[in-house]
Amino acid sequence: MTVLIVDDEEGFRHILEVVLQRSGYTVASARNAAEALSVLERETPSLIILDDMMPGMSGSDLCRQLKADPLRRTIPVLMHSANSKLHNPAYVDSIGADGVLLKPCPPRDVVAAVNQFLQATT
Repeated sequence: MTVLIVDDEEGFRHILEVVLQRSGYTVASARNAAEALSVLERETPSLIILDDMMPGMSGSDLCRQLKADPLRRTIPVLMHSANSKLHNPAYVDSIGADGVLLKPCPPRDVVAAVNQFLQATT
């Protein structure tokens, strides 16, 4: 199963890549929403971990776009951000996110959330 990590902060992206690869996942990554859309043209990940605060299109806007797309709406999206808006369940519902991981988030919690969502979809 492939997890797409979208985060403009190289350090966070790298840590998540290593942690998820060690947990047996294939990982694709993107630095921003435009790169993520490019990756999504080539492959369909099993889950997307999406930072909210990125230059250009925000993760929230990308999540809304993905959830409006009939070909991609079923891909679970976990928002991974320090953005305080993600504390609000109504906001999370409004963007269509399937879950939230607030930064900083221990690697074991990220793996547990990914495992939980991917087991639910298989």
